Amino acid sequence: MNYAHSGNEMTEAEVTDLSENIDIQALMAYRNDVGRKTREVVSRLLPNAFNQKVEAERMKVLEEQKAVKKEASWLFEYWGKKTIAGLILMPATRHIFLHLNKSIRIKQRIQKKGD
Repeated sequence: MNYAHSGNEMTEAEVTDLSENIDIQALMAYRNDVGRKTREVVSRLLPNAFNQKVEAERMKVLEEQKAVKKEASWLFEYWGKKTIAGLILMPATRHIFLHLNKSIRIKQRIQKKGD
């Protein structure tokens, strides 16, 4: 399977396949590269850029590159409403809570089954 997309709307089978076959060291190297590249890009932005929205043409490039699954195409509209600052801050400030809440619900279900 090809996981060259954002990961949104992955099926249970895709998540299982990825989990069973992922190379953790390669994943960590990728994460570090993304962190470095993000710091590089952000450091070059002019202060007024943070309040701007992403240009529609840039979203189109992501769509053409299949960086988002068809099932997650709603992301283009969602991202298009955010400013550059909002998109940069989202993973660290808001997105994690979505997964944290899901993790807590899963843990609670597992605990109930064990009782």
